[in-house]
Amino acid sequence: DWWRRGIPPLPHQDDINAIGPSDFVSFYPVADWCERNLHCNFEEDLPKPDVTPRWFEAESGTALFSIIRDPIDYYQYTGRDSSVVGRGDGGGQKFIDSINTLQNFIPAKVDRSPSLTIEGGCTTACYPRKVTVDISYHQVDVYSKRIIQVKVLYDKFDKDSSNDEYELQVKFYALNYQELVIKFAFSRGLFLLLFTQIGVGTVVAAFIYWIVIRLTTNLERPPRLRITGFLWLTFPHALGGFLLGLTPIGIVTAAVFYLLKGYLVFTPDTDPEGRRWLFPSSTRLHYSDVNIDPDNLQSTRQGRTGLAFLTMALISFYFTSRMFVPKNPSSGNVTVQQPNARAPVNWKRGNLICSSIAMSLFLVIIVEFSFWGSFGTYIWEAIIFMKILSIFVGSIVDKQLGEALLSAPVMAGMGLVQGIVTMSANDFMDFLLSYIVGFGFLIIERMYVGPLQAELFGWVYDVFASGSEHFQASFPSIFGDNQKKATLGSSEDALVPDENNETVEPLLGSFASYSCDTLSLLYTPFIMVVIMAFSDEAEITKLYGIKEADMEYYVLFALTIIPFQIVADILLHNALELLHGWKMHEYLEYCRVRFQQREVWWKGLEENTLDECIEESLRSMDQQCFSSQYYMLNTIHVNAMIYFVMGVEMMTRANYTVFGDPAMLPITASILLCAMSIKWLLTWAARVFGLWRIKHEKRGWHSRVLDSEGNPNIEQWDDVQVDHDQHVMDQRITDQTFRYKFLNYNRSWILSQLPEMITPRITANQRPYMINQFARILGQVNGDISSDSDSDDGLEFETTPMTASTRSLARTWLVQANRRLRLKKLVQPLIQQSRGNECQICLSRNLLQVETLQSIEDIDEQFKNSYGTDEMDQVLFKRFWQRNQRYQTICLPCIQKRKSKEHDQIITDNRSLDDDSEDNLASDDLTRTSESILASWYTAAKMNVN
Repeated sequence: DWWRRGIPPLPHQDDINAIGPSDFVSFYPVADWCERNLHCNFEEDLPKPDVTPRWFEAESGTALFSIIRDPIDYYQYTGRDSSVVGRGDGGGQKFIDSINTLQNFIPAKVDRSPSLTIEGGCTTACYPRKVTVDISYHQVDVYSKRIIQVKVLYDKFDKDSSNDEYELQVKFYALNYQELVIKFAFSRGLFLLLFTQIGVGTVVAAFIYWIVIRLTTNLERPPRLRITGFLWLTFPHALGGFLLGLTPIGIVTAAVFYLLKGYLVFTPDTDPEGRRWLFPSSTRLHYSDVNIDPDNLQSTRQGRTGLAFLTMALISFYFTSRMFVPKNPSSGNVTVQQPNARAPVNWKRGNLICSSIAMSLFLVIIVEFSFWGSFGTYIWEAIIFMKILSIFVGSIVDKQLGEALLSAPVMAGMGLVQGIVTMSANDFMDFLLSYIVGFGFLIIERMYVGPLQAELFGWVYDVFASGSEHFQASFPSIFGDNQKKATLGSSEDALVPDENNETVEPLLGSFASYSCDTLSLLYTPFIMVVIMAFSDEAEITKLYGIKEADMEYYVLFALTIIPFQIVADILLHNALELLHGWKMHEYLEYCRVRFQQREVWWKGLEENTLDECIEESLRSMDQQCFSSQYYMLNTIHVNAMIYFVMGVEMMTRANYTVFGDPAMLPITASILLCAMSIKWLLTWAARVFGLWRIKHEKRGWHSRVLDSEGNPNIEQWDDVQVDHDQHVMDQRITDQTFRYKFLNYNRSWILSQLPEMITPRITANQRPYMINQFARILGQVNGDISSDSDSDDGLEFETTPMTASTRSLARTWLVQANRRLRLKKLVQPLIQQSRGNECQICLSRNLLQVETLQSIEDIDEQFKNSYGTDEMDQVLFKRFWQRNQRYQTICLPCIQKRKSKEHDQIITDNRSLDDDSEDNLASDDLTRTSESILASWYTAAKMNVN
């Protein structure tokens, strides 16, 4: 059934079918396919071992010989310019010297993986009885072939040194389209197109998922799809912070490359091995060495590079811990009575550093596990296992650090390592498929696992607790009254009200996870470039079986997929709003405004800005506002963890002894000095060029004036004058008169927002504070009432005794007022839900309010007339309200204009032009009480008009 059996091994040239970049339809080439088996004998003396490994003892990955990639003609083979022998003939060596051996020669690498199954090992005195030379090529066109890969496979091992026979099998065949893609046989343009198609497919899959969620959402008023809004609120901060964090990292890494491997750039011809390059190459390799051993120079350089990476990681840990946990400025002056005022800050910093180091060592284990030969075979199981493992590890890290801001970079480092180890897939196609599978897991994790993780853990805890209670109830003689205490505790917990589903904690946790994924997405190309630059020291590409030239395609894929992944993430943000009802866009707008209006240069140094309504572990994360400062810190910390892993890997591979190297202190001191200098220089440049300039710098105007009194600068007086005016404006805004006017003007809007602000969760968390404030309000009201009744200056109205008719009228008013209040509370949610997206008068989208076109009294009268009853059926009244009520969405400026217009009409109204005579006016005599009330109203009206 094999399609190739019907074609001759050596097809006619007219039947040759080459495979090009666009021939994915034909897929299979028609080209030469040759196989030959030969019986050979070992020429070596098998029982006698040699000093160096013989060709059949070579380890996997060893290049036995190389073959020129493209065929050469007669003149290139002989080195002649014509068919006649001449003096200038250089032979084949002339052509070899004219080409780049790295690109034009294909090495024949050994694969002796079958020897792993031999009991007792198969390193020496172990002979392969079958040797297969596998040569695969690309049929470029009808006339030419290009060799892609040469592999020498050793198989059927034994330890019989008396037998010198073995079988040699030679295979020569063409690769199909998929195999050519895996072997990177085509140009970069094709792969760029392939990566773009994968990215477009990612966006399409996310968009289809959003459509499904949009069609099945439970929201009555689902938000619209917002692409550009989310884009400008998320990606610029992430990209800006990443580039700012990458700047010092790139500079120090370049300095390390110059210090240890600069000979590859500056002296590639005169000193190709770097034996005379700077002091690390001229320093003894160990204290016990008398001279430098050239054979150990490469391994020592590998270990010293690992030391340099480890030093950079520890320095970064120190700096980021001080920025993640800044010292409170108000606690800067530590008195003698408070010697331990800084202890909590130092403990949190040390906890962050130790946790990061512990996580880095755990990541070293994951990287070592990825070097397992069968890891690529079980890549799918490994991805699933690491995804599940990260959930449990994340909960442990959260418990250890106690703050989401501190655990975010630690878990981001784990996610980044999970992406790096996917390069150990068997081939590039498996690597691409692992990305697609990983994106599917990303959707599940971000849409369902993350938001429901707390509920899942709570359910598991409840099941465990109920099982424990049942077990304790079964043995009351052993556990005593614990069951009764547990029952009382559970009953007390049952009295605690459930948290509001619209709290910001799930949204914060989800977006924190997104920020870590975005950081990993941006950081992956950089770390791949670092692995390429230090490939000999890290040995990651070697252990993964990736050629150095092929790493360019991995970097190209990592760069190409970034914009598509960002758009897919934005679609997932919109889907989260539909699925869970989160107001993510509004929260990001709120974060942007808070960051722009911060009072200090670094957001984490602000005092009293932690939102106490949010869960304590998420407050510092919320304070950072997911700004560029947040992403910059995470970039440096995540890079420190990856560098720590690479440093340990380099030192382990080289068997490097740190404390026995005389160059340890000079290398460490050089990197520390470089890092300190770069930090000071970049901080100074940020101050000079106004990076993160405070929008309202007026708060420190007086301190700058005092600082400049000794050496006044006339050019600064204009800025000082402007700041002084702004300071005066602040004083006016905080004045009590302005506050009272603000409350009077916005009273209706503030009252309408109170139900959304005072949620059950806030009531439960802030219960003592709210009770205290409510008591103060009641005290002021009671004081005002008592002062009005006892004061001699206030108005005193006569209280006449009530008759039966007035008492009945008052009771009727009371019943009607109570009914109106109940109806208003009943329909208030319906009114708020009917608010449109824009003002119906001016089409504005800001400060929107909703008004009813019919009053509650009118609807109530219609309801009574329709059903002929005064009983208030809430469900029936809601339905009647929805059928008969109409709404109008209007903004506050339009309301103010309408009120001003009505006020002007009242003032300009000339009652003397009315047709009614004065005889029609009421002329009833007024009581003293009525006269007093009218006088009071008249006085208040005159004051308002004036």
